[in-house]
Amino acid sequence: MRVSYQHANVHSGNESTLLRFTTEDGTRACVLIDAGDGVDVESMLGDDEYLNAILLTHAHIDHYRTLARNVQHSAPIYISPATATILEQALPEAQKDNDLGDISVALDALEPIDEWTSILPTLEARPVVAGHTPGAAGFVLRFCDENSSDDLLSGEQHLLVTGDFTARPCAGFPGLETAYPFDIDCVLLNVSSDDSYTTALNESLETVLERAFAGSRVVVATSSLTGVHYATILAHVATALERELPITIVGQAAKLYNALEYDELSVTPVEVFERSAEVLEAGGVTITGPESPTTGSSHRLLETIGGDPGALFLQLATGNGDGIPNTQCTTRSIRLCNHPTLETIDDVVRSLAPIEVVIKHARGDTLNRFQRRFDRCFTWGTNDQDVHRLYEDGRWNAPGWIAEATARRIRRRHWEAVQEQSLKADTTLDVNRREPITLEAEGVNLDALEATFARTAADPYASTDSDSVASDTETLPAETESLEEQSLEAELLARLDAIDAKLERSEETVRARVLSGEEGDHFLHLLDPAELEPGEIIELTLKTDPRSE
Repeated sequence: MRVSYQHANVHSGNESTLLRFTTEDGTRACVLIDAGDGVDVESMLGDDEYLNAILLTHAHIDHYRTLARNVQHSAPIYISPATATILEQALPEAQKDNDLGDISVALDALEPIDEWTSILPTLEARPVVAGHTPGAAGFVLRFCDENSSDDLLSGEQHLLVTGDFTARPCAGFPGLETAYPFDIDCVLLNVSSDDSYTTALNESLETVLERAFAGSRVVVATSSLTGVHYATILAHVATALERELPITIVGQAAKLYNALEYDELSVTPVEVFERSAEVLEAGGVTITGPESPTTGSSHRLLETIGGDPGALFLQLATGNGDGIPNTQCTTRSIRLCNHPTLETIDDVVRSLAPIEVVIKHARGDTLNRFQRRFDRCFTWGTNDQDVHRLYEDGRWNAPGWIAEATARRIRRRHWEAVQEQSLKADTTLDVNRREPITLEAEGVNLDALEATFARTAADPYASTDSDSVASDTETLPAETESLEEQSLEAELLARLDAIDAKLERSEETVRARVLSGEEGDHFLHLLDPAELEPGEIIELTLKTDPRSE
């Protein structure tokens, strides 16, 4: 068996790759991994080559933009069942604003798989969980080679395509495994990383909860799949805080939410709405798309709340975000990209201990840095569209630019790494499994949110001197008064004590945040508990906290 790779769009996203598997009798299988910007598989195939399959890792448009154009020779599109469900909804919607070609060709070619699926008699593929976004999958390709020098018994070799991944779970879909019941010999590794994801996630949650619990109307604009993910997290956070939080998810995000069969008690999906007021609620959160505030439902909802000084419009953007028009409502944009940290990427490579790593989804300096990052495997960080041979004659190859002495040192280090590695025989490869949502595993700092939002409001009628109340009630003539009368009098005494304590209080200092408002009309959100009655008139002494400037 001979195995080679060829980058399909190295100067665009560099997430798409053509793999070639050639048997000793000359039979060849060509497999395209993802179909992002600028991929033209027909121009890459030789006159005697045919496309045997496309492996699509997930339903983000930068990975499927040219999918319909690259379905050649009746090749199936192998895909996880959940991503197939998503794509059936996403392709027609994405076609409205993008030129995707004849999407009916792609829809007809979709073939969901969850088991080993044969491409050649000696070559099989199956999806594995990958985190990152609902439904995302990596793929393991297994081929047999009787000439293999690594496994004399079976001759089996395994190549893992990670796709975009996280070790974190995502809305109940597990993260990428770092141990399998077999050795992973080669990894096609997507190295898109983001060390700030959990910080951004918790910042966004704090912003949304602060305004919603203060009674504001809150709109969160983001991509459809991120909207589904965010709705599930927000619902579980509210439950953990024991606070009511109505969440409405609308438009395409609602369609995907329903298609994936989510059913959170506090989340109401509304696929189509005529009037914006139908899906907006004071003290509630409305999740909509797209992330751009100038089109679609996001634009409609921003127009509706734009004149409300107490409302919040939050954009969760995968990039720098589009500019948000000037409005009277509060507007925020937070970059939220669910990718692994560099440390996680290192852990994946260290745990899998492959002999070969092909760097994907990176260009320029990032590509160069990763080419020198791992010293226990051969790292291919090429920035061309040449055909590079990874495996032939029963052996995984060293890149041609590595000196023989260096290659021997790397092979020795790899052998040592494999000896330290423990296979995980009980690892399930079931790509369909869904797990209970665990906030900490998702990256939520629940302790910090509880410290801010899980406070129990003080009861203004609670006695400040329980001993005094007890002593007073003990003097009541039990023989002439019923238990009900005693209880009533105890409650009245407790209320009087609370009122006395309040009247005796000459001054109380609490912190507050100015939300927004027009001239002469401001809204304050109290950050500390305060015993205030509706309609009560108070005097304010204004003092600016220097930390807020």
